[in-house]
Amino acid sequence: MAVWNVLKDWGLEDKAQILCSDTTSSNTGRINGAITFLELYADREMTYFPCRHHIYELVLRSVFEYELNEVTSSPDVAFFKEIREKWNNLGKENYMDGYKYLNAICSDSEILSNVNSE
Repeated sequence: MAVWNVLKDWGLEDKAQILCSDTTSSNTGRINGAITFLELYADREMTYFPCRHHIYELVLRSVFEYELNEVTSSPDVAFFKEIREKWNNLGKENYMDGYKYLNAICSDSEILSNVNSE
């Protein structure tokens, strides 16, 4: 209700088209989710963009459940603890993060031309 009131106060209730939030049931619930209520108040369907961070979190959790047979909501994941303990001895020069890897195989202009052509 608070979001809808702000949209009305700012005169944006007819302009809002996209909703972005985390993927908790308080936002995405079919019956009592905030998105359901916003669509009800607006009297139209809206496009929903779930937060990528939370989507990746769900995907990563599934990988851990499947590959490592480890389910946890704790920040102390055994797999990461082992990496943390061995971090100083890892040959980090043999690895690069995703951004550096992407730049190593193609230029920024190539990346942008691919994005813009989609």
